[in-house]
Amino acid sequence: MPTALLALLPSIIDMIVKYGVPAVEQIFKMFNNQTGPTQADWDSLKQLTQTTARQQMLATLAAHGIDPNSPQGQAFLALTPA
Repeated sequence: MPTALLALLPSIIDMIVKYGVPAVEQIFKMFNNQTGPTQADWDSLKQLTQTTARQQMLATLAAHGIDPNSPQGQAFLALTPA
């Protein structure tokens, strides 16, 4: 693994924890595109970063029919940053 990437790893992990994997994936896609980021890319990223990891977990729990107040729901939420 290149040294530069290793140096960025803590920042990437912090971004994943704060904004979730989809937002970080969007950033990589934006800057790996040969034409560079478009306004639509920035708009999409803004939308993704307005949803926290906790909100994403709540949506996932709901999609799978898990009550967030149940023991299982609380266990998942305990693993998710606020």
